[in-house]
Amino acid sequence: MTHPRRSLVLSVIAVACVVTPPRSAHAQSSQRGQPTTAFAAADLAKLRWLEGTWRGTAPAEPTIYERYHFANDSTIEITYYNDSTLARPAGTGRVYLTVGRIFHTSGAGRWGASHVDDRGAYFIPQVNAHNTFAWKMVSPDQWTSTLRGGLTGHERVTAFDMRKFAAP
Repeated sequence: MTHPRRSLVLSVIAVACVVTPPRSAHAQSSQRGQPTTAFAAADLAKLRWLEGTWRGTAPAEPTIYERYHFANDSTIEITYYNDSTLARPAGTGRVYLTVGRIFHTSGAGRWGASHVDDRGAYFIPQVNAHNTFAWKMVSPDQWTSTLRGGLTGHERVTAFDMRKFAAP
Protein backbone atom coordinates (compact mmCIF):
# COMPACT_ATOMS: atom_id res chain seq x y z
CA MET A 1 0.00 0.00 0.00
CA THR A 2 1.39 3.42 -0.94
CA HIS A 3 1.32 6.43 1.27
CA PRO A 4 -1.42 8.91 0.15
CA ARG A 5 0.91 11.89 0.39
CA ARG A 6 3.49 10.19 -1.82
CA SER A 7 0.80 9.41 -4.41
CA LEU A 8 -0.32 13.04 -4.39
CA VAL A 9 3.24 14.30 -4.91
CA LEU A 10 3.84 11.87 -7.77
CA SER A 11 0.54 12.90 -9.37
CA VAL A 12 1.43 16.60 -9.17
CA ILE A 13 4.85 15.95 -10.70
CA ALA A 14 3.31 13.88 -13.52
CA VAL A 15 0.78 16.62 -14.34
CA ALA A 16 3.48 19.31 -14.27
CA CYS A 17 5.59 17.32 -16.74
CA VAL A 18 2.66 16.98 -19.14
CA VAL A 19 1.48 20.60 -18.86
CA THR A 20 4.85 22.37 -18.92
CA PRO A 21 7.08 21.62 -21.93
CA PRO A 22 10.80 21.50 -21.23
CA ARG A 23 12.50 24.90 -21.67
CA SER A 24 15.09 23.50 -24.07
CA ALA A 25 12.40 22.22 -26.45
CA HIS A 26 10.69 25.61 -26.48
CA ALA A 27 13.96 27.49 -27.07
CA GLN A 28 14.93 25.19 -29.92
CA SER A 29 11.60 25.50 -31.70
CA SER A 30 11.68 29.29 -31.43
CA GLN A 31 15.21 29.33 -32.92
CA ARG A 32 14.05 27.38 -35.98
CA GLY A 33 10.45 28.59 -36.19
CA GLN A 34 9.06 31.75 -37.67
CA PRO A 35 10.25 34.93 -35.97
CA THR A 36 7.40 36.20 -33.82
CA THR A 37 7.91 39.92 -34.40
CA ALA A 38 5.61 41.46 -37.01
CA PHE A 39 7.24 44.00 -39.34
CA ALA A 40 6.04 46.53 -41.93
CA ALA A 41 7.67 48.37 -44.84
CA ALA A 42 8.50 51.21 -42.42
CA ASP A 43 10.67 48.78 -40.43
CA LEU A 44 12.63 47.67 -43.48
CA ALA A 45 13.09 51.36 -44.39
CA LYS A 46 14.94 51.80 -41.07
CA LEU A 47 17.81 49.91 -42.72
CA ARG A 48 18.29 52.51 -45.51
CA TRP A 49 21.71 53.26 -44.03
CA LEU A 50 22.84 49.90 -45.52
CA GLU A 51 22.47 51.19 -49.08
CA GLY A 52 25.86 51.51 -50.75
CA THR A 53 29.09 49.60 -51.31
CA TRP A 54 31.03 48.33 -48.29
CA ARG A 55 34.43 46.82 -47.48
CA GLY A 56 34.47 44.53 -44.45
CA THR A 57 37.51 43.55 -42.41
CA ALA A 58 37.88 41.20 -39.46
CA PRO A 59 40.94 39.71 -37.75
CA ALA A 60 42.17 36.53 -39.50
CA GLU A 61 39.46 36.80 -42.18
CA PRO A 62 39.72 37.76 -45.85
CA THR A 63 38.40 41.22 -46.72
CA ILE A 64 34.82 41.15 -48.00
CA TYR A 65 33.05 43.50 -50.39
CA GLU A 66 29.27 43.91 -50.47
CA ARG A 67 26.78 46.19 -52.20
CA TYR A 68 23.27 46.84 -50.80
CA HIS A 69 20.54 48.36 -52.96
CA PHE A 70 16.87 49.01 -52.14
CA ALA A 71 15.03 47.60 -55.16
CA ASN A 72 11.70 48.76 -53.69
CA ASP A 73 10.07 49.30 -50.29
CA SER A 74 10.10 45.56 -49.51
CA THR A 75 13.40 44.30 -50.95
CA ILE A 76 17.10 45.02 -50.46
CA GLU A 77 19.29 43.34 -53.07
CA ILE A 78 22.79 42.33 -51.98
CA THR A 79 25.73 41.57 -54.27
CA TYR A 80 28.90 39.98 -52.86
CA TYR A 81 32.34 40.44 -54.45
CA ASN A 82 35.69 38.71 -53.93
CA ASP A 83 37.89 41.73 -54.52
CA SER A 84 38.01 45.52 -54.58
CA THR A 85 37.59 45.76 -58.36
CA LEU A 86 33.95 44.66 -58.01
CA ALA A 87 34.39 43.29 -61.54
CA ARG A 88 32.64 39.94 -60.97
CA PRO A 89 29.92 39.19 -58.44
CA ALA A 90 30.73 36.22 -56.20
CA GLY A 91 27.11 35.77 -55.17
CA THR A 92 23.86 37.48 -54.33
CA GLY A 93 21.41 37.69 -51.49
CA ARG A 94 18.49 39.76 -50.39
CA VAL A 95 16.63 41.09 -47.42
CA TYR A 96 12.90 41.16 -47.99
CA LEU A 97 9.59 41.78 -46.28
CA THR A 98 6.74 39.34 -46.81
CA VAL A 99 3.57 38.67 -44.81
CA GLY A 100 4.79 40.78 -41.91
CA ARG A 101 8.20 39.11 -41.62
CA ILE A 102 11.68 40.22 -42.69
CA PHE A 103 13.98 37.54 -44.08
CA HIS A 104 17.58 37.47 -45.31
CA THR A 105 18.66 34.93 -47.92
CA SER A 106 22.12 34.13 -49.17
CA GLY A 107 22.72 31.03 -51.26
CA ALA A 108 20.56 28.23 -49.86
CA GLY A 109 20.44 29.82 -46.39
CA ARG A 110 17.57 31.80 -44.91
CA TRP A 111 17.42 33.79 -41.68
CA GLY A 112 14.48 35.58 -40.09
CA ALA A 113 14.71 38.96 -38.38
CA SER A 114 13.76 38.97 -34.73
CA HIS A 115 14.64 42.65 -34.23
CA VAL A 116 14.92 45.65 -36.57
CA ASP A 117 15.30 49.32 -35.70
CA ASP A 118 17.09 52.36 -37.14
CA ARG A 119 20.39 51.26 -35.53
CA GLY A 120 20.45 47.66 -36.74
CA ALA A 121 18.94 44.22 -37.07
CA TYR A 122 19.26 40.74 -35.57
CA PHE A 123 18.65 37.55 -37.59
CA ILE A 124 18.15 33.95 -36.47
CA PRO A 125 18.72 30.84 -38.63
CA GLN A 126 15.77 29.18 -40.34
CA VAL A 127 16.72 27.08 -43.37
CA ASN A 128 20.19 25.73 -44.25
CA ALA A 129 21.78 28.07 -41.70
CA HIS A 130 23.34 27.56 -38.28
CA ASN A 131 24.51 31.01 -37.26
CA THR A 132 22.90 34.17 -36.00
CA PHE A 133 24.07 37.58 -37.08
CA ALA A 134 23.57 41.18 -36.13
CA TRP A 135 24.06 44.42 -38.03
CA LYS A 136 24.75 47.52 -35.98
CA MET A 137 25.15 51.01 -37.44
CA VAL A 138 28.11 52.95 -36.04
CA SER A 139 27.84 55.98 -38.35
CA PRO A 140 26.53 56.68 -41.87
CA ASP A 141 29.88 55.40 -43.20
CA GLN A 142 30.46 52.48 -40.81
CA TRP A 143 28.64 49.50 -39.31
CA THR A 144 29.47 46.11 -37.81
CA SER A 145 28.32 42.69 -38.92
CA THR A 146 28.68 40.16 -36.09
CA LEU A 147 28.23 36.47 -36.89
CA ARG A 148 27.81 33.88 -34.13
CA GLY A 149 27.76 30.17 -34.76
CA GLY A 150 29.32 26.82 -34.13
CA LEU A 151 28.17 23.31 -34.88
CA THR A 152 30.65 21.67 -32.54
CA GLY A 153 29.38 23.31 -29.36
CA HIS A 154 32.10 25.95 -29.38
CA GLU A 155 30.71 29.34 -30.30
CA ARG A 156 32.65 31.22 -32.93
CA VAL A 157 32.18 34.98 -33.13
CA THR A 158 33.36 36.99 -36.13
CA ALA A 159 32.86 40.75 -36.21
CA PHE A 160 33.37 42.53 -39.52
CA ASP A 161 34.04 46.26 -39.49
CA MET A 162 32.11 47.49 -42.55
CA ARG A 163 33.23 50.79 -44.08
CA LYS A 164 31.82 52.72 -47.06
CA PHE A 165 33.81 51.89 -50.11
CA ALA A 166 34.15 54.07 -53.20
CA ALA A 167 33.52 51.70 -56.08
CA PRO A 168 36.12 51.87 -58.89
